Amino acid sequence: MAHPLTVLRAVLGLSQPEYARLVARAHDELGLGRTAARREKVSRWESGRIVPEHSAQLAMARIHGVPAREVARLGWPFWLHLATGDGVPLDGARDGPRLYLPRGGPRLPASERPPGSALPGFVLRGDRLAAQVNGLLARLAGPRPALGREQAAPAAQVAQVAQAVERIDWIEARAGALEQQMLVSLLPARLLLAAAHTEHRQVTHLLAAAGPGGATGRRLLLLSARTALLCSGFSCALGELADAERHALTAVRAGAAAGDRDVSATAMTQLARHHLLASNAADALGLLRAARTAAPDLPASTALELHNCEASAFAQLGRATEAGRALDLAAEAFTAADRAATGAATDSEAYRRFVAIGRASVWSFLGRPARARPQLAALADSLTASGGSTPSPYSALWFLYVVNGHLALGELDVAADAVHRIRALTGELPLVLASDLRQLLAPHRNERLLREALDDLGATRTP
Repeated sequence: MAHPLTVLRAVLGLSQPEYARLVARAHDELGLGRTAARREKVSRWESGRIVPEHSAQLAMARIHGVPAREVARLGWPFWLHLATGDGVPLDGARDGPRLYLPRGGPRLPASERPPGSALPGFVLRGDRLAAQVNGLLARLAGPRPALGREQAAPAAQVAQVAQAVERIDWIEARAGALEQQMLVSLLPARLLLAAAHTEHRQVTHLLAAAGPGGATGRRLLLLSARTALLCSGFSCALGELADAERHALTAVRAGAAAGDRDVSATAMTQLARHHLLASNAADALGLLRAARTAAPDLPASTALELHNCEASAFAQLGRATEAGRALDLAAEAFTAADRAATGAATDSEAYRRFVAIGRASVWSFLGRPARARPQLAALADSLTASGGSTPSPYSALWFLYVVNGHLALGELDVAADAVHRIRALTGELPLVLASDLRQLLAPHRNERLLREALDDLGATRTP
């Protein structure tokens, strides 16, 4: 069985020298001093011949989003399973009982987030993010990986993957079904995320066995990107932005390793959305520029998301003219996406909601909530109308905009109604989003209607 570090490196689409350089950079940025970036180190770690120094493990934990306390608690190599999503042996024995945790673990409390950062545990931002993106763009600009030959991999491993082609076919079919659930679904986002984690974990193990070379390797890299994007999207729908960012980064790297410009651009656009939700407009714009560079002719649905994000980012920065221009481009992309919708009315309604939330967020960011009111009302009605189309897993997240917008307008009764409607729509409100709603409503707790809405949220546990 592949070493868990080999699995993690394969998911990132990095060679051993590239991974060594990434560890050395993280080691330096953590203030642990400089360390040599040698391929031989990574090779020895993955073979089990040596155990990395504790400081090197802390650097790796930062890369893969594992809290430092887990490194000390579980020890090497067992804490790596928190990043791969595998079971963690509780007693350190190979055959001992196993505890299953989602990749990335629980959301970090505010006390453990990076000091001075508005981003909840984001791994890359600013210059570090720009350097990663520029490296990936350079990789995409190079020759596309050859499909006709398998790169250095033992014959036994190649044969093993060849026997698993049917398994890959089934994973692709299930991933396609989950992608439809991303637009419309009656299932809770938490269940969809668990299913996406399962598929991504299977792809990761197949990729570790096959290696990234040849036609099979490229197929698995693209499937890794697709399943990572699913994990990213459903994590975002639950308000878990740190996990969403890590999965989106995995998708960007896997798409670049496969040499697929469209997949890489789609992943960069989704990553930009996560930064935007964390009020990091500058990095979001950088990612959107990179997505446009990677794939100038994006599919209409991705172009709609890109222009929506761009409009909101410009609005966050107070650049109203550019925000308006991006909204016009989003409207054009909506027309094209609506015309090409494969899911008929369901896809069309989902795209219409994307347009509504884009326009509402722009006017809210620009401090003109009255201009956002029609979009907010239309969005709330479309999500909860009797006999309407099936809601999106993002419904709870979008209702945060509805509540916030009406609070800004002083329409406390409409905001309170929106809280009750989101509880009815979701059944059990995701914990992170319930916490965010409580924070929005807390300053108005003396108002009877909003106090009742807070009581309605009281049935949901806090994170």
